[in-house]
Amino acid sequence: MNRMALAMLVGGAASLSALLYVGGAWQAAGGTELRSVRVAPAPETTIGINLFTLHWYNRQQAFANMIAQSEWFQSRGEGWSPMPAGQLDALGWVKQLEPGQSATRLLVMPAAPFRPVEVRCTFLGTGQLEADGVVEVTGRGPHSLDLKLSPTGQENEMAWIELTRTDPRDPVRDIDCRKAGTPASVRFDPEFVNFVSGFGVLRFMDWQRTNDNLRLTWSQRALPQTSSQSGPAGASVEDMVDLANTVHADAWFTLPFHADEAYVRSFAQLVHQRLDPGSRVYVELGNEVWNDMFDATKDAEREGLARGLGEGNATRAAMERYAERVTETMRIWTQVFADRPGALVRVAATQNANAGLARMILGFRDTADWVDALATAPYVWMDMDAYHAGDTDRVFAAMPAAIEKSLDMAGEQREIAAQYGKRYITYEAGQHLVTPDMALARAVQRDPRMGQAYARYLTEWRDRFGDTMMLYASTAPISEYGSWGLREYGGQPIAEAPKYQAVHRFLEASH
Repeated sequence: MNRMALAMLVGGAASLSALLYVGGAWQAAGGTELRSVRVAPAPETTIGINLFTLHWYNRQQAFANMIAQSEWFQSRGEGWSPMPAGQLDALGWVKQLEPGQSATRLLVMPAAPFRPVEVRCTFLGTGQLEADGVVEVTGRGPHSLDLKLSPTGQENEMAWIELTRTDPRDPVRDIDCRKAGTPASVRFDPEFVNFVSGFGVLRFMDWQRTNDNLRLTWSQRALPQTSSQSGPAGASVEDMVDLANTVHADAWFTLPFHADEAYVRSFAQLVHQRLDPGSRVYVELGNEVWNDMFDATKDAEREGLARGLGEGNATRAAMERYAERVTETMRIWTQVFADRPGALVRVAATQNANAGLARMILGFRDTADWVDALATAPYVWMDMDAYHAGDTDRVFAAMPAAIEKSLDMAGEQREIAAQYGKRYITYEAGQHLVTPDMALARAVQRDPRMGQAYARYLTEWRDRFGDTMMLYASTAPISEYGSWGLREYGGQPIAEAPKYQAVHRFLEASH
C-alpha cells in the first residue's frame, strides 16, 4: 500500500510517522489504543452459505442426535403446548411430570433417499419413553428405545418420542436418538457435513436466533450438552466453531444487538481459543439493524433518539446508534484477536438499496476505524404480485434485468466502502422471489432456468466484485414466506435442485 492510500485509511487521525506496522496491522506508536488499520488483501471470490434455522420442520438433519433440533412440548391428552420452563433443569431436561402429563420431542427426519431407518435412543435416568408418528417401537431396554422410522418425504409428516414417566429423584436425561450404528462420538450428520463442505464461509445468524433480539447473558448461552440446540439461546458456540473446523470453512457470527461487554468478550475468547488458527472469523453485530421489521432496529432507533443522535431524524439516529454499538463490539474483538488480526473480519452491514445508510454508519465518529468490510444483501428481487401461476416464462424473462439492478446497487455500496478503504462483501445473497401463489413458487424454484439465473448471478459477482458472497440459505422447503433453500430437503437429488446444482458447479470450477 502506498503512503497516500494509507493516509486515506487513517483519515488524518495520525501522521504516517506516528504509525507502526505490528503483527500484520497498523497501529499508533506510543502505546495508544489498537485500531488495526489494515492493508486489505486483494479480493478473491469466496462463496459462503447461511445455515438455515435449526428446527425439525426445515427437513435438514444437522446433528446426529435427531432430537437436538426440537424442544419439549407437554400434553395432557389433547393437543400440545410448550413445556413449562419450571419443569426443565438448567440443561433443558424434564425434571418431573405432573399426573396425566407427558412430554414430547420431535425427531428431525433423516436425509433422502426416504426409506425405513433403524434408530436407537439411549438415555440416563429412570422412566419410560414411547414413540409415535411415522415411527414404531421395535425394542426397549432399561436405558434404550429402538425405533423404526419410516419417512416418505411428505412435507407435514412427523415422528416423536414421548416421555410418559420419569423419576424426579433420577429423571430421564441425556436422551440421544441416532441412526443405528452411528458412533456416539459423531456430532454432526454426515450428509449435512458433506453438503456444507466446499463453502468457504458459514454464517450462523439463524443458528444463533439473532433476529429474536433476546437479552441473554453469557451464563444463559447454550452449551453442547444442552438438550436443544434450537432453543431461545440458539446453538452452542462450541458446535458452530466445531462445524466450521470440520469442513475447513471460516465462521461468521452475528452477535446479539444487546450483548453486554462480558458476553461479547467471552464469545470472542471462546472463538479465539477454539477456531482453527488458519481460519478467519467474520463478526457482525445484529442482523439488518436497518430493517424495521426486526425489533433490534426499533430498539436502535429508540436508543439513538434518547441519546440525542441523528439530529432528531429517526433513521439517522438508528444508524448512528448501530454504529456506536458496532464500535463497542469490535473494540473487544480487536483486543482479543490482537495476536492474529488477519484472522478477524469486522463487518458493518446495511441495506443494498439505500447507499445513504452506509455513509451514515461509516461516517459516524471513528466507526470506520473498527470495521474491515461493508456488507449488504444484493438479492435478486421482483414484485411477484405482478405474476401468477402460468407466468413462469415472464418471470425468467425479467430475471436478467433484476440481476443487473441488484448488482448495480451493490456497485454503489462498493464505491462507498472503497472511499473508506474497506472491503465490500455480502452477508446474504440469492433470489428473493416471495409469493403466496404456491403453484407459481414451485414452478419458478424448480425450473432449470433458475439454475441458469444463479450461474449468471455468481459469474457476474465474480467478474465485477470478486470477494465474499454469502448465499441465503442452505436447506428449507418452498413456502409462502419465501423459498430460501438451495435445496428443499436434506439429500434432495442435485438434478432436482437447480439453485444448488448451479452453485455446486461454480464451486467445483473455482477449485
